[in-house]
Amino acid sequence: MTITRRQLLAAGATTGMGSLAGCTGLLRDTLSSTPATVSGGALEESGYSKHAVDEVPIERTVGRFGIERTVEVRNWYAEYDRSVSLDELGLTRVQAAIVAALTTPQISFLGKTFNPVGEYSTADLVELIQSRYDRLEDVEYVDAESISILGTETTLARYDARARLLAQETTLDVYVQVSEPVAHGDDFVICVAAYPQVQGLETESDEVRTLLESLEHE
Repeated sequence: MTITRRQLLAAGATTGMGSLAGCTGLLRDTLSSTPATVSGGALEESGYSKHAVDEVPIERTVGRFGIERTVEVRNWYAEYDRSVSLDELGLTRVQAAIVAALTTPQISFLGKTFNPVGEYSTADLVELIQSRYDRLEDVEYVDAESISILGTETTLARYDARARLLAQETTLDVYVQVSEPVAHGDDFVICVAAYPQVQGLETESDEVRTLLESLEHE
């Protein structure tokens, strides 16, 4: 697949914009979020480093009574990674542990939210995940825990899956962790982590928690 995880998450975040077709006075030509990023202290503690902090614009055309307009939604995607050893696959150190945060504008009017991200479950979100891991298959729910992200208690679910590591063209067992969307300021924040299982063992959950609990968002 050539569609990246950031594009899929951002596209899913804007699918409900057609509901705004009748709110012409509300809908601006551009709707923007602000990035959610990991603190420097958490990066140093966890051993992760910044891979990318990118704006991800998505355009949607909405219309009513034959009149159409194009609206751009500017989302932000921040991704962090670190190398892990995959000796059993003949790979010494590979940048295969990934933690990411996507922010997307809430798009609300008179108490009603038109961005469907706020209603997504972790099961909905895990279906959207693509990036350095491709062909995510055999996805099974494992467990969930409570986590504080940007001052809000939310659910962080963990899934067992099989995926292909794009850089090495090899398939391996991975864990995927996905948070429920958190409303903060004018945005929704979604967090995703993916990393290899090392001989079936959980190796990254403590670091993932450290990173997610340190998120900063204006």
